[in-house]
Amino acid sequence: MIWLSNKNNIKSFGYKLNQKFTTFNYHTNPSLDGTNNLYIHQSYILIFLLFIGFISHAQYDFAEIDKHVANIGFNPKDKLAEKITSEFTTDLEKVRALFVWITNNITYDFELLESKKLKQEFYISQDSVIDKTLERKKAICSGYSLFFKKLCNDLDIQGEVVNGYSKQWFDSSISKNVPDHAWNAVKIDEKWFLIDTTWASKNEDNTERDDFWFMTNPESFVYSHYPEDEKWTLLENGLTKEDFDQLPSITDRSFFEDEIKILIPDKKIIDVEKDRIIKIELGTNNTELEILLRGYPYETYASKNNLEFPSDEEYAKLTSEERNKHNKVIPSIEIIKTEIKFNKILIKARLTSENIKEFEIVVQGIDIATIKVNLK
Repeated sequence: MIWLSNKNNIKSFGYKLNQKFTTFNYHTNPSLDGTNNLYIHQSYILIFLLFIGFISHAQYDFAEIDKHVANIGFNPKDKLAEKITSEFTTDLEKVRALFVWITNNITYDFELLESKKLKQEFYISQDSVIDKTLERKKAICSGYSLFFKKLCNDLDIQGEVVNGYSKQWFDSSISKNVPDHAWNAVKIDEKWFLIDTTWASKNEDNTERDDFWFMTNPESFVYSHYPEDEKWTLLENGLTKEDFDQLPSITDRSFFEDEIKILIPDKKIIDVEKDRIIKIELGTNNTELEILLRGYPYETYASKNNLEFPSDEEYAKLTSEERNKHNKVIPSIEIIKTEIKFNKILIKARLTSENIKEFEIVVQGIDIATIKVNLK
């Protein structure tokens, strides 16, 4: 099993189970009644294929819709769903309009997230949550997803709230036992699609809407979202919660576009021989990527030589050169050789610290993988 973690925005790979690689296949029509119409089966092949050919919003220009919706305000007397979509005819256009309006006008409610009192006040019923979302123009994930479902249903578009488990870089190593997130599935032209208005919305940290979470490819979505009911992965092969826990969080489309795969190592913990040499092999359609390796914990000149950090008074007496030497970071891993072979990047590196516990593979400045090491 290889996993990827990215502390800025985590990217993509596949997973390996029982020495066989398994594919993700997208399924558009899961059963809603829990019968054997789930069409879930497991197919194994010799190599992992990352499917990019997904009919999605990327093939549709929503610029005019987005521009129109940006000018739509809200009046409590309005039939909001109809007002937002009055200029549009297809379900796809209407769903896009609802998504844009919500992500433009509803911000994340950090106050509600932290307040037990407010939750007790708001969470009386689904209608109460929706009313408070509109009243405050703020919500947490349950409010976003319930509100989006209501607007869809008001237009006779089938939408569902999907409760499940989320994964982001800061908790990607944690196996969660209690669902902590909610998003939506919506049916358009007899096909189901996944949408997360919470993660797409503008907030104090992100001033732009993140369209990655609109009709996201299920093969991408599953690296950061896992539903309580497996059918809502929309993966024909399905995916167990245990397998999800071994996958990374993926929140950025760029690595799907570059089709980056870590071929070697093929597991998240590796044994390193006494020569401390490691080999990394990346598959990608862009071999001009900048690759760096970053070891943890890193050392400084002081820590490596067991020097005590000087007191403020002593430090003040040091020359600039002495201070720089004292604080100098000593890399715990170094790249010896990089080689390009067709669509592969091959890296040979050496671990230079006996204290190293793990290293990150950094591509274009973004951490895409964390590999733990056992030194022999």
